[in-house]
Amino acid sequence: MSASVLAIGLISAILLPPLSLLLIAAAGGALLRTRHRFAGRVLVTLSLVLLTVLSTPLTAAWLPRLLESESPPLTRAHEAHAHAIVILGGDRIVAAQEYGGLDQPNGSTLGRLRYGAWLHQQTGLPILVTGGSPDGREEPESLLMARALRDSFKVPVRWEEGRSDNTAQNALNSAGLLKRAGIKRVLLVTDAIHMPRARRIFSAAGLDVVPAPTNIASGPQALTLKTFLPQSGTLERSRYALHEWIGMLWYRVRYQNIDTNYPPTHQQ
Repeated sequence: MSASVLAIGLISAILLPPLSLLLIAAAGGALLRTRHRFAGRVLVTLSLVLLTVLSTPLTAAWLPRLLESESPPLTRAHEAHAHAIVILGGDRIVAAQEYGGLDQPNGSTLGRLRYGAWLHQQTGLPILVTGGSPDGREEPESLLMARALRDSFKVPVRWEEGRSDNTAQNALNSAGLLKRAGIKRVLLVTDAIHMPRARRIFSAAGLDVVPAPTNIASGPQALTLKTFLPQSGTLERSRYALHEWIGMLWYRVRYQNIDTNYPPTHQQ
């Protein structure tokens, strides 16, 4: 694992829940032992309120909706006039015992692969999978993805891009492969919540992007008592949304040629 990947992972952990909330609570607890008791009580209360709010299904549906609404589901893939399908990796299951100890794509990545396979069956377009080994594992995610597409979905893979540690590198490396093949317009497959950041950086890399979002999290939800009760799984969805908002801000600073306000390149 490179130093930059480790540093980004550490910063991300500090900024995002649950660690950020624990740090706020710890700071408040420390202040309770000083003459700044009121400030300490405010921080402890704030951490508990944020934990409760971010853990409710209502918040976990609302936060992703703000991001997912930018890229509605692709309904006419065959009319998009794209020339390839690009599927982004989304992490792995390490040493899956039921598969003989081989690393496997995680649930999010499998959802992307399944949708990419379905798009290939609908359009006949060639597939590029992209994902490296940011955690230092021997096999890049692209290899796991290609193997899953071939073995489980019976779909061929034209290109494997396995040198990327993040979405920006996914875009730059994939664009290089595709441009050498004379391809510019692509169907981009990733989680709907991740699509705004991915679409911008792939567009900035010189590709004409048609968003093909999957794993959509913010579907219609009836308001019930359960909607307002904290749940452990919903905190992870809220964290994912906050991660993407922070990622958008960081990419706007780091890659200044990306305009985070411009409209999608492809309208449904």
